Amino acid sequence: MRNSALNSKKRNPVISLIPFINAVPLTYFIENSEEKNYDITHNFPSECIEKLKNKEADAGIVSSIAIATVPETFVVDGVCIASHSSVESVLLFSEKEIEEIETIGLDPNSGTSNALIKILMKKWKNKKCDYSFYDTDIETALKSRKYDAILAIGDRALIFGMENPSLIKMDLALEWNHFTGLPFVFAMWLVRKDSGLSPELFRKAGEKGIERIDEIIEKISINEKSILKKYQIKKYLKENLHYRFTSKEKKGLMLFLKYCAEMKLIPENYSVKLV
Repeated sequence: MRNSALNSKKRNPVISLIPFINAVPLTYFIENSEEKNYDITHNFPSECIEKLKNKEADAGIVSSIAIATVPETFVVDGVCIASHSSVESVLLFSEKEIEEIETIGLDPNSGTSNALIKILMKKWKNKKCDYSFYDTDIETALKSRKYDAILAIGDRALIFGMENPSLIKMDLALEWNHFTGLPFVFAMWLVRKDSGLSPELFRKAGEKGIERIDEIIEKISINEKSILKKYQIKKYLKENLHYRFTSKEKKGLMLFLKYCAEMKLIPENYSVKLV
């Protein structure tokens, strides 16, 4: 009876997926596998981090800053969500020039982009700004006049940018590339060490997604309910984003984490275990 009680408490590993188009090449064959021995949840990156910390999730695509903040985890080597130039979905929107910006509204859904704007403003633009979170849509936050600029990520940033071409936009990945000469890594798979999940599961799914990206784009364009057209999705996933984690991406990631530690956004004694 005791063994039965113990067995009844066992559960499948839980993998947290983010609801952004940019992650689909890495997640499509995780979510659509015919041989799942795991369960799926859908969470924003910040929610996924909390689930990993609380042991409510065993793996997830998390923003890069989380790599240094979630204990007892490893980072899956080989695949990531990165950009070599402009990403078009991590944007600072403003009606003012960058030099005039003093207050910035942060997106509550991503710690990495919030850290990146602080790094860029301080180290690249030599600007001291005040930061606070906004809890409305992008347009309402801008019109409130509480902020000189609004940071937004993901699909809503991508779409808002297309719908508002007259706004001044700062593409954070492009600015990082101008600043450092390196790609920026936005997110990677983070897996709890006690989950029993193999890094190969995520590497193989990612490689399959990269190889069959045109097939995935076709499915997204049919199923996606956003205003994005097929050619826009194709440009975004094939030109703006990059999914392999090579030595250049590693240099970019480690430099970002170094700056985060210097600015006390993460612990100074952070460690990254790639597996």
